[in-house]
Amino acid sequence: MEGPIGISMILMGIYLFWEPSYGRAPEPTGKVAPRKSGMTSDVGAAVMASVKPNFVPGRGLRIYRAFGVVGALLGLLVGTEFAIPLLDSMDLFTSGSLNPEAVKISCIVLGLFFGYTLPKVAENYIVVGGPPIAIVLGYEYLVYERGIDLQEVLSEVPIISELSHPSLSSLLLVSSTFLTLAFRMYLRQVVPIFMSGLLSGGLIGNGGQIVHSTSLPESPVEVEVVFSSVLALSSIALQIYSKFYRRDRRTKKERAQAREKRMSRGKKAGDVIILKCPSCSEEAPHQVINRKEGAGGFEVLVNCRGINQFDEVCNFHHTVIEVNS
Repeated sequence: MEGPIGISMILMGIYLFWEPSYGRAPEPTGKVAPRKSGMTSDVGAAVMASVKPNFVPGRGLRIYRAFGVVGALLGLLVGTEFAIPLLDSMDLFTSGSLNPEAVKISCIVLGLFFGYTLPKVAENYIVVGGPPIAIVLGYEYLVYERGIDLQEVLSEVPIISELSHPSLSSLLLVSSTFLTLAFRMYLRQVVPIFMSGLLSGGLIGNGGQIVHSTSLPESPVEVEVVFSSVLALSSIALQIYSKFYRRDRRTKKERAQAREKRMSRGKKAGDVIILKCPSCSEEAPHQVINRKEGAGGFEVLVNCRGINQFDEVCNFHHTVIEVNS
């Protein structure tokens, strides 16, 4: 039994070690099929919204899929070992009210849903609740562990010597709010990377230890820490490099290619150019939607395909003038 558990942990850790979507381009630079209007597009959008809700990001999905698989397996275990025997003891199957297979499938679907959304919920709690909890715990640590009262320390500063407890509480609240906004903007990009990296290192290191020793850890001392930490740091560094630095290099290359293309010929529908978007205020790739000649030059309708800090496409349409040289 220990062997399959260890091998499963190693395979899951290898799966989480690297996120390939971070190294891909945010959007294809070719032609994008126009959106159809009518009932078909509305039904399709509704189906896609039910299959992939808005709170599920388009990138970094491996950790969500892994948790979804684990949740489905736990749902199967709960349905087989607990739900079905419980309902059978209540004579619900003999009366024909319920079907055991339907109960098992329902447990699997519920486990898949909860497992798939659990990492995202944990990420939101870390990003939003991390700064206030850190400030509160830090204040409690200074007061009770180190004997340092912030009010007494701040009272020694001449400018704020009359700082009261309500004022200090308000100051901490404002600091917590500011840190929460800052964490939501920046830390949200790296929290999934740290989560998948730590899980990958822990699963691979301890899975290998279980396979080697043919026994599960019976105490915290037997948990593999050093090798797991090295693997976790390697995974985090690799994913951060791919997500940020590699994307920056690709963006610079796309800008250079777009600049060369802009110098060589006029733009037509489907081409990609680099412009400053008035919505996101960034120099981002824009796709040419339409181009017509006007009095002052060519009026070009473009669609911004820039990616913000939340990996969301700007998708803002605006018109620029291509002046005749």
